Amino acid sequence: MGAPPCGKVQKMTDILNLSGMYDGYDLSSFGEIRFIELKDLSGTRLYIDKDSEEIIKEKIRGSHSLIHLIDTGDHHYITRLYLHNIKEAFDLLVFDNHDDSQEPVIEGMKSCGSWIRDAMSEFPDTLSAVKLIQGRDRISLLKGTFDGKRPLYVSIDKDVLSPDVCPTDWDQGDMGIEDLKELLFSEGKGREIKGFDICGGVKGDGILYREEVLKNRETDLKLIAFLREMYSLC
Repeated sequence: MGAPPCGKVQKMTDILNLSGMYDGYDLSSFGEIRFIELKDLSGTRLYIDKDSEEIIKEKIRGSHSLIHLIDTGDHHYITRLYLHNIKEAFDLLVFDNHDDSQEPVIEGMKSCGSWIRDAMSEFPDTLSAVKLIQGRDRISLLKGTFDGKRPLYVSIDKDVLSPDVCPTDWDQGDMGIEDLKELLFSEGKGREIKGFDICGGVKGDGILYREEVLKNRETDLKLIAFLREMYSLC
């Protein structure tokens, strides 16, 4: 921990509550947070309409938080909105059991399944390379070639993990938490980190999903602790 950090460490964590997923969380262990309540917004599940997109972009504009919790996988498109805060050439690293670079089912709409494709179109000059990790042996470059001299933004969908580790409401991969940590460190070591985001999980519903909510909270806390440590060492 003695190495200088990659820029100024921002300890605050943004938490964007769109589905009510974080209503079931005890947030006292998350440290300093900026809780952004967005449940009243319409047009945000799976697809994002233009009005709601502009509201969310304004809420997170200029955010200096290192880590962003962005709700369930239905809202993974929020990663694209955070990329507006990066003004220089950078690489994007995505952990996800799904390839979110697909054409949306509804033409012209931006979705949780098209957000990588949308980002590559929206940031042609600054988004230099995109790497997708769907498992230890499922790694692909969707654009360009990674360059360790460029800053890096990291997006994690917890559905890349085994459901035994952390249950989500999408079909899941088979990675363990240590596999994820190892890949995060090997890909991010020595690089300037522009931010991390984490999505995926289940929406709490009383005691029905209590165990699943607790596993997600535990996983979020483990990842946040690891990412902060990794950031201080990069």
